[in-house]
Amino acid sequence: MSYDGKIRVEFTRDIHLPDVGLWLDPRRSKPFAFVSHAHSDHVARHQQILCSPVTAHLLKIRYRINPERMMPCDFFQAKEIAGFRYTLLPAGHIAGSAMIHITCLNSGATLLYTGDYKLRSSRTVETASWLKADTLIMESTFGLPRYVLPPAEEIEKQIVTFVSETIERGDTPILLGYSLGKAQEIAAILAAHDLPFLSAASVATMTEACRKVGMPLPEAELFHDHVPRGFSLIAPPQALRLAAMAKLPRLRSAIMTGWAIDPGARFRYRTDATIPLSDHADYPDLLRTVELVEPENILTVHGSTRELAAALRNRNHNAWSIHGDDQLELPLV
Repeated sequence: MSYDGKIRVEFTRDIHLPDVGLWLDPRRSKPFAFVSHAHSDHVARHQQILCSPVTAHLLKIRYRINPERMMPCDFFQAKEIAGFRYTLLPAGHIAGSAMIHITCLNSGATLLYTGDYKLRSSRTVETASWLKADTLIMESTFGLPRYVLPPAEEIEKQIVTFVSETIERGDTPILLGYSLGKAQEIAAILAAHDLPFLSAASVATMTEACRKVGMPLPEAELFHDHVPRGFSLIAPPQALRLAAMAKLPRLRSAIMTGWAIDPGARFRYRTDATIPLSDHADYPDLLRTVELVEPENILTVHGSTRELAAALRNRNHNAWSIHGDDQLELPLV
């Protein structure tokens, strides 16, 4: 199948733009790939990597990827390569996260790939930006109508209340979030409310890496084997299984995740509390993204792809899951 005047999109296990010669967040090594951010499920050792400067820095620190393989591109600064114009835009997901907008200089066809993103503002990450495009490839992690996140102020209040109440009862609060992204947002919230905290080793490493590229955070104070009274501990979700945590007296845990909206989330994560702090777009923001970009064609990736695509078709959009029947190639009309 072919679609005249549009940038072709192929999908097997990874997203490929054959006319452009570019892969989008592939999980296997490719000759030329766009890496939207430095989370492990979006990273592989490609021959050449197009990414933001902050992502390039994090890829070097976190995965020891050779900087010579990377092609950093500042936000909003167009780069022209082999007949196509590339523009990276802030995605609002984690430090350095980017969307990519591509224009074919010959036909004028345009495509926007969101990667993981959110439209809500946060304390540690640039707010997402967008450009209009003929084709939109968008994530759909929270692509079901029930995923409506509370306002940022309410989520922040939940975090502060959990920490304050836990300390008042003489317990130690441990706040669980991914070492890169969630952990820095938690740290910024605690610092804004003058609540002291320690950081697990992986969190401290990523916080210092983010500080080096300008993220306004206090220097990470490293956790060893003791949390002073009145302090919180920021740690990755798997930390609860570590022997060092088992030795901490009167530990009270809260995990930061958008899945906290699901019934029974606290039992699923085996924590004392769940707080819906998320770095992904919720359902209303997914719908709003389509309104902002005004695409003629939409592909949904990562998450509830079929459900979101169906909902968008019901709103008179030409939207399809990337996991649809046409697995080998999904060009767009």
